[in-house]
Amino acid sequence: MSVVKDPTVRLYHRSSDGKVVDAVHDMELSNFGGALPNVGDWILEPGVPSHLDRFEPKNRNFWVVVQRVFNPRDNEDYIALIVEDRAPTSAEYDLLPSN
Repeated sequence: MSVVKDPTVRLYHRSSDGKVVDAVHDMELSNFGGALPNVGDWILEPGVPSHLDRFEPKNRNFWVVVQRVFNPRDNEDYIALIVEDRAPTSAEYDLLPSN
């Protein structure tokens, strides 16, 4: 019996000019609660530069999934999520971590 391996999710960012750039950031499905994000889903960007307060809303971003690509660069165990950055609105602050 062969074991099916979960795919690796590779992030790509779409800039305001439409160019897609490899973020060189791999994640596992477990980073998303075991589910593959769909177009339209939001992901709270996990990283915050070390000199910034991660609990300050202005230092956080959401990634909005705008496209999914299966088998990017002929890597059959990968799925590319193309995301765009956006800042949270004050109405969304409850989705951010608090101390």
